[in-house]
Amino acid sequence: MDDLKLLSEMRADAPEPDAARLQALRRRYEDGRRPKPARRRLWLVPSVLAAATATAAVIVAVNGAAPYALQPGVTVHTGPAQITPVKAETVLGQAALAAERREPDGTPRPDQWIYRKVAVKQPDEDTSVLQEYWTRYDGTRQASRQDQGTMETHTTKPDPDDDDLTPQEYAAKLARLPTDPGKLLDHVRGDRHWMIKPEDDPGGVEHPDARAFRVLSVYLEADVAMSPEIEAAIFRALAKIPGVRVDMGVRDAANRAGIGIAYDSATQRDEEGRLVSRSYVVLDGATYRFLGRRVDNLQDDVLDGEVLARKGTFYATAELAGGIVDEPGQVP
Repeated sequence: MDDLKLLSEMRADAPEPDAARLQALRRRYEDGRRPKPARRRLWLVPSVLAAATATAAVIVAVNGAAPYALQPGVTVHTGPAQITPVKAETVLGQAALAAERREPDGTPRPDQWIYRKVAVKQPDEDTSVLQEYWTRYDGTRQASRQDQGTMETHTTKPDPDDDDLTPQEYAAKLARLPTDPGKLLDHVRGDRHWMIKPEDDPGGVEHPDARAFRVLSVYLEADVAMSPEIEAAIFRALAKIPGVRVDMGVRDAANRAGIGIAYDSATQRDEEGRLVSRSYVVLDGATYRFLGRRVDNLQDDVLDGEVLARKGTFYATAELAGGIVDEPGQVP
């Protein structure tokens, strides 16, 4: 198989897209089948819609692609993913080269706001929900609205018992990451900021490779500025993790076909060892920018006798727009 040829052709037939509940389910899907996921950056997630979209985004409009005009309540025709596995080393190597060629993103002033617009499709729903977030860069205020409804704003204060970061602090953390892929991989495997607490996952200890994939995939979603060197190192570090797979043709909540990166961890398997779900980070096939997430349910997802998601259903997000603005309500 010519993976590079497949990369160049994969978006040719991608159709134009048409246009919250279940908090526990959404959070499980963030990192596979975990009842409570990693230490997420709650500063970056407005509280009104946090249950549906705890995923961060990059700060360029639609990750460098043309904007999509989804309308709220419109059916998203994204059936089971028709995927083609390819060599992870080839694709992630190309992604690293593309990242190195990018111009650095701009950094907001502390009083400016990070804007993002996302579509979310739940496993038991046929329609997407449109959500917009505004987060002040210094982390002191947040605003959000759903399906172009009423905007809600609130003031946030640091919690002395919480290690989550403001956007400004998170950008500084990213800037300190090693640019050598091997050193970066060692760093994220042992970064205590992202370790699962025993009370959050009483069933077992997370494998270091699973933690590394989880943390690096979160970094790819960062809605704060990241240097091209750091982004390239993230792709090369992902390629070093044994078991990382890359599938072509994985679709996000806007029905955009992209590159799906996955790691099938033990937390995604049932007691019989069957893989229950596969969680993808979806990248644009041309720019390698983050498009969204997708979780395909390969078996019924059951917790304490309750079926949370049926086999054949899926959860997906799609990052539609983003940027830096001067006040909530503004869009780039």
